[in-house]
Amino acid sequence: MTVDVEDTVAAIATAPGNAARGIVRVSGREALACVARCCSPGTRAQLEHSEVSHRFPAIFQTAPPISEVPVDLFVWPTERSFSRQPTVEIHAIGSAPLLGAILRAVCDAGARLARPGEFTLRSFLAGRLDLAQAEAVLGVIDAANQAELRVALEQAAGGLSGVIEGLRQRLLELLAHLEAGMDFVDEDIQFIEQEHLQSELTSIRTQLTDLEIRFRDRGQGAGTPRVVLRGAPNVGKSSLFNALADGGKALVSDASGTTRDYLVQQIESEGVMFQLIDTAGVEEAVQDPLVVSVQTAMQTQWSSSHLELFCLDATREPSEWERSQLSATSLIPRMVVWTKADLTLPVGVRPDAVVTSSQTGLGLGSLKSAVAERLNQANSVRGEVVSCTAARCRGSLRGATQRISAALPWVAAAAGEELIAVEVRAALDEIGQIVGAVYTDDILDQIFSRFCIGK
Repeated sequence: MTVDVEDTVAAIATAPGNAARGIVRVSGREALACVARCCSPGTRAQLEHSEVSHRFPAIFQTAPPISEVPVDLFVWPTERSFSRQPTVEIHAIGSAPLLGAILRAVCDAGARLARPGEFTLRSFLAGRLDLAQAEAVLGVIDAANQAELRVALEQAAGGLSGVIEGLRQRLLELLAHLEAGMDFVDEDIQFIEQEHLQSELTSIRTQLTDLEIRFRDRGQGAGTPRVVLRGAPNVGKSSLFNALADGGKALVSDASGTTRDYLVQQIESEGVMFQLIDTAGVEEAVQDPLVVSVQTAMQTQWSSSHLELFCLDATREPSEWERSQLSATSLIPRMVVWTKADLTLPVGVRPDAVVTSSQTGLGLGSLKSAVAERLNQANSVRGEVVSCTAARCRGSLRGATQRISAALPWVAAAAGEELIAVEVRAALDEIGQIVGAVYTDDILDQIFSRFCIGK
């Protein structure tokens, strides 16, 4: 990614479509001058003499038929802006044609249209944020629920960067001692004890391995969680689906096997967004090709889910198949849900089960809260990083771990510092790629090409 960061760039920074307010962002050496050329003489003078960050109203001049637009200008004339460059944000009524006219006027005045992610890229190149924080900006934009937003905001604030930088500093300190020993190889001076070196490298490797596992799990768990309703035919899964989905769209009948396809509904509970999936009832020893096809589709939905709600009918005793399912270890996290509790209360309810009635609403709120809690717990296990960071960094963490593993036998054999230092330097390079202390154009392309224009 070759970008001239000295150019003055502009883009609409708010989401597409009409809104109460919209923003056109301009950044670069000539940002103030470009905006000044589109304003009245009084505003022009105010911009040209700006020395501190401030805001003031102005009349922005565009091409006919709009001509003059009342705007608010937010001005950062020095390096105190997000990109560490002179920056102006033009706040106006959020009409798409109006914002487009303002953007065209700024480009006619000397700016060029910003590339996707270019404002964030300039911030990274200026040292305002590292690569993990840059990806957190994208994580905030793409967050599908409150949990993902919290993770992205914590990463943007430097949570992940602090952990990685701590490991990097420990390796730098070890490398400094090793290189000092290489400089005084003919002297009888020991700059670092073998036991301390072995202990530090082992500790760092353990932390890197733990991070790699968390990043791998986070990557596998990315996206909106899927919660599947599973159970025997006619236990009330579709009624429960409709009740949880506030009406829903599942067909309900007293006849067994009414559901022949799966249905999906987006639901939010306590800030957690998830997909609720209604599937056909599990039938044993079936020969009908249609039923076999339906059961195969149900199994596919179940195997790709994050949580199973195993439904039992409160009006009857669990069948032999249901008891076998409850006693078996599930590959998918499971919650037991009793249905039809308005007709009769179940006997011998497991303490972790939820008793519900789709007719009266009994237990529905508790069930939604319990699902949100289980999904939040699973999300915390997957790792406190946005998914795009997890995908990019797993290789670097694995490479750093392998390099330190290669160094440890040299330490145990009391080999020369230069052999150990080679592996430590390589581990530092791998870790540096996570936060951007070491980067290539390919890495920057991989990250910033995912951004939209204006960010």
